[in-house]
Amino acid sequence: MYSQTQRLEEIKQLLAKKHQLTTRQLAHHFGIAFDTARRDVLKLTSTGQAVRIHGGLMEAKLNNVPGFVTRTHIQSPIKAKMAKLASQEVHPGGLYFIGASTTLMQMCELLGQVNTTVVTNSIDNAIRLTLHELPAVELLGGKIDKGNRYTYSLETLAKLDNYTFDAAFLGTSKIQADGITIVDAYDATIIKKVIARSKKVVLVAQKYKFEAQNSSPYKSADLKDIDVLITDEPLSAQYRAYFKPDLKVKYVKD
Repeated sequence: MYSQTQRLEEIKQLLAKKHQLTTRQLAHHFGIAFDTARRDVLKLTSTGQAVRIHGGLMEAKLNNVPGFVTRTHIQSPIKAKMAKLASQEVHPGGLYFIGASTTLMQMCELLGQVNTTVVTNSIDNAIRLTLHELPAVELLGGKIDKGNRYTYSLETLAKLDNYTFDAAFLGTSKIQADGITIVDAYDATIIKKVIARSKKVVLVAQKYKFEAQNSSPYKSADLKDIDVLITDEPLSAQYRAYFKPDLKVKYVKD
């Protein structure tokens, strides 16, 4: 009998060969109920590891990270729970940086009662942070990356030297033993400066980011820089060893 984790891994291998599968095919392949197969489909598609189609799923393009707008339309209860966990790391009277990420965007929606200050280079974060009187918000200026909806400039890099953040909240496209990587060099440069100016660094990332094969060539942080990891499942011993011993791990519990 396969566990769900084992089934999901095999489904991804099948998709790499066949490119698309129906829910009924999965139920027959694993000898499981249709509803169980449907939950497997939802698990993969809600986390961006596959694409939902009528009656099943298709292979995601592994060499490409979906655009920000596309990712915002992926309705994921897991991301919502992770966003709530992340919001618990924000306290009144602080100064925080929140990076561009669909999960962190949802986190911003939960901060409307917190009397604190948030600095961001994410357009979507800023929009959601302005829906309520609190918190105070500062959007860093510069050119706009329309695909990933964030701002960047040399002036922004210089301005970051004026801040000392109580915590920085970051997302990532991929996690490897030597660090976290993202798709854009400008954003990676900004994140490196933010980390240098932060007392605490919180990484918000689902477990599948450890196994992602997408093209995210720009390193934004060493894993030793991460103080808190918010994720959806407990880490294996292998992945836990990537981080420093005193890492705090918070994961979604059903």
